[in-house]
Amino acid sequence: MLKKISSYYSILPITTNKLLLMSLLISLFFILKAYTNHLINDYNYPFSWILTSLKISITYLLWVILTPLVYSLTKIVQVLSLFKLNKFFQFIFGCIVLAVFHQLIVSRLDDFINFTNSGYLKSFFGHNNMVTLIIGSFSSFIELLVIIAVFLAFDYQEKFLTNQKALIASQLTALRMQLQPHFLFNTLHSIAAMIDIDKKNAQKMLSKLGALLRRILEYNDNQLVTVKDELSFIKDYLDLEQVRYKDRVTINYNITEESMPLKIPNMIFQPLVENAVKYGIIPTISNGEININIWLEQNNFMKEKALILQISNTFNKHKNYIKPDGTGTGLLNVKKRLKQFYDNRFLFDVGFQTQELYAAKMVLPIIK
Repeated sequence: MLKKISSYYSILPITTNKLLLMSLLISLFFILKAYTNHLINDYNYPFSWILTSLKISITYLLWVILTPLVYSLTKIVQVLSLFKLNKFFQFIFGCIVLAVFHQLIVSRLDDFINFTNSGYLKSFFGHNNMVTLIIGSFSSFIELLVIIAVFLAFDYQEKFLTNQKALIASQLTALRMQLQPHFLFNTLHSIAAMIDIDKKNAQKMLSKLGALLRRILEYNDNQLVTVKDELSFIKDYLDLEQVRYKDRVTINYNITEESMPLKIPNMIFQPLVENAVKYGIIPTISNGEININIWLEQNNFMKEKALILQISNTFNKHKNYIKPDGTGTGLLNVKKRLKQFYDNRFLFDVGFQTQELYAAKMVLPIIK
């Protein structure tokens, strides 16, 4: 029975604890108002904090008990339309019945409190009691409409946030779906270029590509992955490229241990690594170098500790080098995805640090 009752409260847009707190704060406000009114009018009888507090608190705490019924009326409002007059009348009738019921309980408890205090019990069908019931029901009706409005506001806020999250998730998925074919086509182009030159290594590259695609599928539903997982993917990718470029490239990793379990967007670093190979290693005859650095530091822009991901590559082009045309898909997607994940709480900077050293750097909030 208790489980069934608690289930009615679990579907509310506001937790029971918050409802209780709100009712107590409202009660406190009206208790102080009653006391102020007593002082202003200078009544010739003492103000009773206990009786006044009991009467007012019961009024608002009773609404907490009735919130499942109030929320059911809120659900009716959400489906109201000009063509559903029966729903409108159902809502109004429900509000009137609930307001009268609320005031009936409050007035009876109020009478009982007065009886315990003075020994006098009013007649339930007395004229004064009926007038109090009618006027009190009107007040309860107004209070009920306010509570319904609050519930509607919370419901619409929750739906808005849910829709926003769903929209962002779909946009991120679309961006990542653009990135994966881009990465795949570039890798297949590299393999195609090797087939006639070195079939053995081309086969080795295909095998590594299969492992990379398997990893992509494993993390396909994850918008966030750990730095460790992203780094593992990057190492596999660079191993693939090293098969092609052999001794032309040296890769250095400088990763702090504390950064490894932190979360970053899936495949956010891969386009930068791909650009480092495409524009830094391909034009180099020998002694090409890629440096991958990931660490934590106190950042002035963030005004807190931030995660830093940086990749730099040498740029020593040979005489006959012709710069390949780039689509800009990789860097554009990185910026868009960072914007979607972090809004404006990130830094992304790419450019030449010297004539022979190009670097890309991301400064991201820490997500554990």
